[in-house]
Amino acid sequence: MRKIIMNKKFLVAVGVCLSVAGGMALKNHISTKASDSSFEINGMNVSIQKCEGKSQEIMEEDIDETISNEVITLEEQGHNYEIGDVIETEHGDFVPMVKEIDNETAYNAFGGITSKSGKNYVIVVKSEKELTQDDLETVAETVKNQVK
Repeated sequence: MRKIIMNKKFLVAVGVCLSVAGGMALKNHISTKASDSSFEINGMNVSIQKCEGKSQEIMEEDIDETISNEVITLEEQGHNYEIGDVIETEHGDFVPMVKEIDNETAYNAFGGITSKSGKNYVIVVKSEKELTQDDLETVAETVKNQVK
C-alpha cells in the first residue's frame, strides 16, 4: 500500500513542478474556474468544481491544475508550502498541503469524487487546523450526498 501512496505523491509532485514551470511561462494565460458550490462543515471551508468530462484522467488533471494554480500563487507571493502524502478516504483521495502565510499556518486538501451519476468533481478543503483523515472522510461523504 505504501508503494502506491509514494507513486501518487511522486506523480503529483512531478505534475506540480511541470505545471509551475509552464505556468510561469504562460502566467497571463492561466484561467481559474469559479467553484460550483461552497459551504462550511466543522470549521472547514469546502468548494466543489464540476469537471468538464467524466473520465478519471480528466478529474486527475483538474485536481493537478488546481494544486498547480495554488502553488504558483504561493510561489509568486513568496510563501512557504509543503505537499504531504495522499490521504485516502472511502469516497476519494486527497492531497494535503500546509502553507505559511504571514506567520500563520493554513491547511488545504485537494481531492476528487465521482457522483452516483458518474460526474466528477474537484474538492478543495481549507482549514485553520490540521486536516485529518476523519475530517476528509466527513467532507467526502457530505459532498457525495450533495452532488447528483
